[in-house]
Amino acid sequence: MGGDPPPAWSMSLGELIQEDCVLLDIPEAEKGDLIRSMVGALVRAGRVSDAGPVVHALLERERVMSTGIGGGVAIPHAQCPSVPALAVALARPSAGVDFDSLDEKPVRLVFMIVGPEERGGFIRVLARISRLLYSGDLQGRLLEAKTPGEIQRIICEEEERLRG
Repeated sequence: MGGDPPPAWSMSLGELIQEDCVLLDIPEAEKGDLIRSMVGALVRAGRVSDAGPVVHALLERERVMSTGIGGGVAIPHAQCPSVPALAVALARPSAGVDFDSLDEKPVRLVFMIVGPEERGGFIRVLARISRLLYSGDLQGRLLEAKTPGEIQRIICEEEERLRG
C-alpha cells in the first residue's frame, strides 16, 4: 500500500542535494571542467547514467546563454534522456570561476540541476533555489560551511525558516 514515491520536485532542496553530490573547495577553474566534475559526482551517486550527453546538454545551454545569475552564483541546468529523475549537485570552487555572469563577477557557488525531458518540476526547483539564495544570508553560510553535511543542514534550515 506504499504507492509511488513523491515526485522529486515536491522534495525539499535539502532532500534533493545528496551529500555525495556536494563538492567543496574543488580546484577546477574553468566552467567546462567544473561542469564535468559536477556531472561526475552525479554519475558516481547513481543519479545520472551517462555523463557524456548530460555534459553536452549543459555546455550547450551555457553556449546559448550563461547561467551565471550574478552575485557569485551560477545555476547550470539541462534536461537529458540519460537522467532518470531530477537531480541537484552543488559545487563551491576554491577560487571564483568565470561563468560569463551578468554582473561579470566570478562564481563561488554553483547549483546544477539536471532532469529528464518532461517538464515536471524543473522550473519549480530553479525557482526554489533562487528564492532561497535571495532570502537571507544563505550564500555567506554556504561559503563558510566545512562539510557536505553542513551544506545540506544549512539548506534544510533555510527552507524551514522560509516555510515558518
